[in-house]
Amino acid sequence: MKNKLSINLEVSLVEIILSVLIFAVAGVIMLNCFAYAKYTQEKANDKVAASWLVQSDAEMIRSADTLDQAVLFLAKKYEKKAKDGSSDIYTNYYDKDWKPCSEEEQEYTLNTVISLDEKEYGEFMDIKITAEKSKPYPFIDKGKLTSPVYSIETGKFFQTLESGRQ
Repeated sequence: MKNKLSINLEVSLVEIILSVLIFAVAGVIMLNCFAYAKYTQEKANDKVAASWLVQSDAEMIRSADTLDQAVLFLAKKYEKKAKDGSSDIYTNYYDKDWKPCSEEEQEYTLNTVISLDEKEYGEFMDIKITAEKSKPYPFIDKGKLTSPVYSIETGKFFQTLESGRQ
């Protein structure tokens, strides 16, 4: 006598392999999305920290009354100074928590490029401040050696003659 409760389990091996393959592909895609999201969040956090440093330095330079005050601020604030043609490059190094550190321990670099242009009534200081990550962000900056985080360009005119006088 045949059992009336027979279960039809005729699922082929190919169907099982295909379903496992579909779930594996979906899993890989989801893991890639989670990894991309993690490094995107890290880059966003770095952008906030870098913007605070870059903008505060730019405002300090722009608030100087004389060219000497601006140069004194840069000399005190930055560890390293280099010359590239007519531009001066001031550099600070930061660790992974955006705290100042040595060049060997650095994770981020803050470069301030200053170039002076003499005009008839004073000097114009062209200011470019850039924060960079020394290693590229995985999944985001493929094929790059460094990763720019934040950059600002501004200028300041230092008047040498009083207005209305010649």
